[in-house]
Amino acid sequence: MRTRPFGNTGLRVAEVGMGCNRLGEAQCPESHWIDLVREAVDLGVTIFDTAEAYQQGGSEDILGKALGSADGVYIASKVGGSSGAVFSSAQIVRACETSLKRLRRDCIDVYQLHSPSREEMEECDWSAALQQLREAGKIRVRAVAVSSAADGIWLIEQGLVEALQITYNLLDTSAEERLFPLAQERGIALLCRLPLAQGILSGKFVPGQTVSDDHRAVRAGSKMEQRIAHAETLKPLGDQYEGGLTRLAHHFSLSPPAISCTIPGARTSAQLRENVASSGGETLSDKWKTRIARVQKTWNEE
Repeated sequence: MRTRPFGNTGLRVAEVGMGCNRLGEAQCPESHWIDLVREAVDLGVTIFDTAEAYQQGGSEDILGKALGSADGVYIASKVGGSSGAVFSSAQIVRACETSLKRLRRDCIDVYQLHSPSREEMEECDWSAALQQLREAGKIRVRAVAVSSAADGIWLIEQGLVEALQITYNLLDTSAEERLFPLAQERGIALLCRLPLAQGILSGKFVPGQTVSDDHRAVRAGSKMEQRIAHAETLKPLGDQYEGGLTRLAHHFSLSPPAISCTIPGARTSAQLRENVASSGGETLSDKWKTRIARVQKTWNEE
């Protein structure tokens, strides 16, 4: 699999990683998830994104059992993200120690705050905690999984992070205008989540369709119906693209040079292999970028 530099951190990672929010879900046995992680490594995946909140620590535990302290793979984990989370220095240090035990590692490569508000970032002493953990050798890269491009810009301008996790896909391009140039200028690594927009860009949905409450697409909340409608307008392009709309969506999220890697989730071997297949191909051509931009422009005219 093709690799990219992880900002100015000195790490180099496969351009497609694995989002691990599904790992440990009860509908599959533990052995299924462990095998899926090991298959990802065999396919060339080198970075796995998890969080203490995923399956109440179950995702980290699966990664620990599957990988342990194996060389050549990197773990990006997150603190917080659950109801009532507090980003205090003491809480972050305790959470990191617990995550390290579950992961069966001595160091977390990329340690992130999980979707904090701007108020929390401005008022809590989280930065000192991350610096303390880095100096102790417990983490390597300070990072934040941000809720908006504006928050990412603020963090970079304050010099508080070496990496960010952001949302960037065909339906959400808010990072393009200011965040991408600033990240490249400052050498900030960018982990790109939701390249398929919670499955909406898989092409499985049609406007007006009832979406099951247990499908991750419902996490888009009030924006879900509009995003499904916009994805519908992209389907003709997907019909003409080798690999379909899913592959087009992956290539779109991989196309900006500012992106260090994407971290699509996977629940099955087939999904994992489709994610990995998006690496190593041709860069999205100017012709396709122009065609996509034409469709996106129609959304602004609604």
